[in-house]
Amino acid sequence: MVITIPGGRVIATIHEVMVKFQENQMTLQAQTDDINLLGAPCMLIANGGTVNWSLSLGSEDNLNAVSEATGIAIKR
Repeated sequence: MVITIPGGRVIATIHEVMVKFQENQMTLQAQTDDINLLGAPCMLIANGGTVNWSLSLGSEDNLNAVSEATGIAIKR
């Protein structure tokens, strides 16, 4: 599933999440085992092994879309 966020796109599957930023052509990637979704603020947090980054998804709709695509529950 492709989700548009401010500045780029999130490509989410049950196995991994990729974030592609348009302006600087940077890509972040993480396996879903290393991802948490936080409800307030709407954050995608990747933390596991050598992966450590976080991203504001901008809206509750985007957060719900990532949750549905990956099967990851949102922590409130």
